[in-house]
Amino acid sequence: MNTVHMAQVKMADILALLGGDGGVWNIGAHRRGRMGGSTPACNERGGVSRRPEMNRLRPLSLALCLLLAGGSSWAHAQGKTGLESAPALAGTELVRPQLLKGPFHKVAEPVKVEGHLGRFVIESKFGSFSVLGANLFATRVKELQAIDELQKVQKDSAFTDALAKSAGGVVKFAGSVVTDPGRTVENVGKGVGTVLGRVGQLAKSGVDYSGDKASDVITSGPKPKSEAAPAGEPEPPSFTGDPLGYNKARREWAKKLEVDPYTSNPVLRTLLDDASAASFAGNFAVNLTLGAVAAPLQYTYSFDEETRDSVWNKPVLDLEKENQEKLLALGAAPRTVRDLLRNKWFTPTLQTALVARLAVLGKMDGIESVVSTAAVTLGESRARFLLESVAMLVTHHQKEGRLAKIRMSNLVPTGVTADGAVIAALAIDYGVWSEDAAAFAKRRELAATSRTLLVAGNLSPRAKQELEKIGWKIKTGIRN
Repeated sequence: MNTVHMAQVKMADILALLGGDGGVWNIGAHRRGRMGGSTPACNERGGVSRRPEMNRLRPLSLALCLLLAGGSSWAHAQGKTGLESAPALAGTELVRPQLLKGPFHKVAEPVKVEGHLGRFVIESKFGSFSVLGANLFATRVKELQAIDELQKVQKDSAFTDALAKSAGGVVKFAGSVVTDPGRTVENVGKGVGTVLGRVGQLAKSGVDYSGDKASDVITSGPKPKSEAAPAGEPEPPSFTGDPLGYNKARREWAKKLEVDPYTSNPVLRTLLDDASAASFAGNFAVNLTLGAVAAPLQYTYSFDEETRDSVWNKPVLDLEKENQEKLLALGAAPRTVRDLLRNKWFTPTLQTALVARLAVLGKMDGIESVVSTAAVTLGESRARFLLESVAMLVTHHQKEGRLAKIRMSNLVPTGVTADGAVIAALAIDYGVWSEDAAAFAKRRELAATSRTLLVAGNLSPRAKQELEKIGWKIKTGIRN
């Protein structure tokens, strides 16, 4: 019997079977068992033997057979609706094996799926990092080596002397070396909901910013404080401005370590703060010999070379000015552009990467919708989902088929070809047939004679079956 069907068996059906002659479940070979003196036997497909001596089944025995036949599907389905609940999977079903264990970490197994994204708990000597989504997870794994290298640097007497000179200056040294494996240092995306739902996590609109008088240009003043950050995610700091070269030193350290200077990693960010202070105020050389830094793991969405070079070599204000000019040239409204640049969740790096992807599409109808959605998105998990989904759509545009326009369906970017075909991009890790997935699949704005769904990770067999049933062409494993 199909396991999905088994998960949907109603209690009334079970009771009806119990009242029968016990011999109607002949599907194949049987295996014997003993319970309470009788010898009922579930066959290998969940049935009951027709052998006469086996037909005196007790109710509990048959119920047990049904449960055994259903197997793990009972944890994957929800009653008569047939909807699936989020599973807990082996890490290898979500990411490549080499990401799950390394010299600095291991990942707690199994990995729970929350809102179609994996909840990865990285256990390391630097603490426990709980992050949502394979994209951010791969970034954190890469950053562990940078943390290790900076901690070694901080033990150097020349470093401590230089940092002491900077005391009372830009940053005060507070003992950044972390070696507490049991401490949770990060819990990203807790309670963020599903990426297939409405854009519920919204940043405060630019028009609500008390200091906004009507100017649509970039200013060096403070950015507005966003509303209701997702649980476990402290709002990113503002990186605007460059206090006498301090941010330049930060970018130089990040380039040396091949990491994002604007990372949200709470451990790495503090270490970069101290290293920058020692270099800026204490004249500590950034070119100090470091251990070999491993090449980036080419797994999740990675920034193009132009984006990496830009964030390493250009001050934040220069980056923002360039991003503004590019977005305006693509047709985005000045106020929308300004609101994106004020959204702290789109750090200078994420902001620059998004602009680079949109620039590939050119002045396409619908660019404004993408920028406006990014401008009101809160939380790094959601920001990265949007960025990677856009990148998938752009790659399709370049290699598979040209898009004529781009649209947003809540947080999901979709492209439309000249002949009306719809291509939707989902940077999810593992999709199940849940209530939000069923609603997404039938959205009016996604109706078309030809519909293709690009999935970064994978789908459950049930989700794939249901989507194909209503006309979606599925392409999974785009991230690999």
